[in-house]
Amino acid sequence: MSPEAVWPPELPEVVLDWPVPRGVKVRPVRWVGGDAANCRAHFQAAVDAGMALAVICNDAPRGPGARVTRWFCPGVPMHVTGEQVVGEDGRVWHVFLVPTAAALLALERGLVTCLEAKEGATRGGG
Repeated sequence: MSPEAVWPPELPEVVLDWPVPRGVKVRPVRWVGGDAANCRAHFQAAVDAGMALAVICNDAPRGPGARVTRWFCPGVPMHVTGEQVVGEDGRVWHVFLVPTAAALLALERGLVTCLEAKEGATRGGG
């Protein structure tokens, strides 16, 4: 996918049924768990498998009444599944769905900042 592609990207139809996240995100998403090649491989594998939505984990707190959607990066929403993963360090990670092709394009456009994982952390974004 070319970084020159139209932004914001066209989103899968299922995303159009999601509530619009609050506010506007202007900063890139932080991808924890590897470099850009790792992030690209995660989303490219989902694209290659024909998946419209990719699974990621986010460690942002989710209290009662939290919205089911939030921004993955500027222009790209993510939707909580309700599932949780507990890392080796005891940290709770929430499972989200992200439009796969849009996330891959966001990486190519510099809207994803990649960070190495801390000991025991799970791959994710947020």
